[in-house]
Amino acid sequence: MASAQAAQMAPETNNNQQKTRKAAEPAVKKPLLNRPAGIAVGVVLLCAALVVGNGRALQKATPTSFLRQGSVASLVDERITSAKNAESVAKQANLEATYYTEVETAADSLKKAKTAREVSAADQALMTAVGNMTGAASSVLTGNTHLTNAMDTFNDAGNMLRYEAQDYNKKAEKAKKVYEGLPFKFLFGQPDYYEGV
Repeated sequence: MASAQAAQMAPETNNNQQKTRKAAEPAVKKPLLNRPAGIAVGVVLLCAALVVGNGRALQKATPTSFLRQGSVASLVDERITSAKNAESVAKQANLEATYYTEVETAADSLKKAKTAREVSAADQALMTAVGNMTGAASSVLTGNTHLTNAMDTFNDAGNMLRYEAQDYNKKAEKAKKVYEGLPFKFLFGQPDYYEGV
């Protein structure tokens, strides 16, 4: 009799164990996106990351970014001011007016320059004009310390500007490599260089 009861209870116990296992197993959730949609979203996100990353690299060498770098704007102002100071001292030599006009024209061009190339070209013109003017004035104003001091200040500002330009050109070189590898170059501005350093 006992064996008959045990035989009847065994299937019931097995059924209870199976129900308990089914209740313990978590229900499988369906994904929010199916596989093709997930791949498409991944590709879109990757493309967006590439565009943003490349854009940041190129942003460091846009035509107008040179004047926003470090102390470049103040160095340009100092370069112009020191050129005009040298002109004021050189006027004591009563040189031909063309010397002074060339300095003023070059200084105005440097003041109006907006890109690295424009700053470079205007600065080269200003350096030539100031050099010609002070060279002619020094033969008349021998031993004039004011002229020497004005030229030293002018040259120091030029050296610092060229130092900033070298740093900028390193960024521009990296940006150019990124730009050359882009399939959609028309989306970005071409990197700019400071020439002559």
